[in-house]
Amino acid sequence: MFVLMLSVAGNETTRNLLSGGVKLLMEHPKQRQEMVDDPSLIPNALEEMLRIVTPVNYMRRTAVEDCEVRGVKIKAGDKLAICYASANRDEDIFEDPHTFDIHRKNARDHVAFGIGEHFCLGANLARLEIRVIFEEVLGRIADMQIDGAYRKLQSNYINGVKEMQVRFTPEAPADAAQ
Repeated sequence: MFVLMLSVAGNETTRNLLSGGVKLLMEHPKQRQEMVDDPSLIPNALEEMLRIVTPVNYMRRTAVEDCEVRGVKIKAGDKLAICYASANRDEDIFEDPHTFDIHRKNARDHVAFGIGEHFCLGANLARLEIRVIFEEVLGRIADMQIDGAYRKLQSNYINGVKEMQVRFTPEAPADAAQ
């Protein structure tokens, strides 16, 4: 079950972050162009994509001891839902939290990969995969835009795209002529 969880977790979350990130870039063409012009912006932009897209909506946990969070008493054994999308838009942490900004100084303060002992084992691999894919896509597809159907995945657990038709003109990579 652990191996199955790792393969599904790494597939679902990374795939849905990529499709959600592409949608964000189509909705924010000036920021997309900045990333095309300066690929060094990609690592921070992908952290902002993780914050905004948040592929996992929530995770259920059980309190192991009595505690209090923001004035709410929680007893050992209480069932809790950690809402990642809400945490990633926390106004105490992020200025203008509902705005996509590839220049956000604290974009990496998101909890899209979880936190503490529940931090995603594959976070570094996912960051590498996402960075490489965006480096390649942005260098080859300058004019992508939604063209037709767009449907979100109907899931309480995963924030994903079920269908997204995109129109673009493919370009050869700059180093292909060599």
